[in-house]
Amino acid sequence: MLPGRALRLLDCTILIALVSLMEPIAAPPCAAASSAPLTVATRAVPVEQEGAGPQTNQGLNEETPLPDQYGVSAEYGYTFDPGQDITFLLARVFAIYDYGTVWRQDRPKALRFKVEGAIGSTLTPRTDLMVSANMLALYYPGRLTGRSLRPYLEGGIGVIYTEFRVKGQEYHFNFNPLLGVGCELPQQNGRNPFAAIRLHHLSNAGIGPDNRGVNSVELQVGRYF
Repeated sequence: MLPGRALRLLDCTILIALVSLMEPIAAPPCAAASSAPLTVATRAVPVEQEGAGPQTNQGLNEETPLPDQYGVSAEYGYTFDPGQDITFLLARVFAIYDYGTVWRQDRPKALRFKVEGAIGSTLTPRTDLMVSANMLALYYPGRLTGRSLRPYLEGGIGVIYTEFRVKGQEYHFNFNPLLGVGCELPQQNGRNPFAAIRLHHLSNAGIGPDNRGVNSVELQVGRYF
């Protein structure tokens, strides 16, 4: 007769054998735990290309383009050379763009590019059609700009058709240089009203034999959309 300790060991051995026969696929808990792979949390580190700085620094020196603006204006003008007998009225539409975006070059942040078109008529001495298209540089002097006032300078050139011709004026189509100074009243909605005084010139720049220019002063009022 086997001792009690040997008998208990034999009973355990038989029990383990029976469980193994009943579940041949299942592994013992200790074996399953030991066979499970260890999972280590890792963080991907970006690899910088040789000769290139961290990508987080890219674009820091790139300026965001300024938003486009659009507006309308009305202008009353009168000639002071060669005479003071011509007055006219023009309706004008315009668009303002970021100067650097249009011309692909560095520029002061306060410099804008402006294109405009106008149509109107002389008022005296008779009614004659006037049509023009212009492009200008528009500059806001930073030291003079405030929250309630925003002065600006502008200058450019274009082409103009006038149904009238003064004595010594060769063509109906001429060049149209413009120079102006104005001021905007900033609004929260961006629909800024403005007023400006402009010098308005037309001549053919010597293309024709007769080149009597016409010089005018304009008073302009308008607003942005």
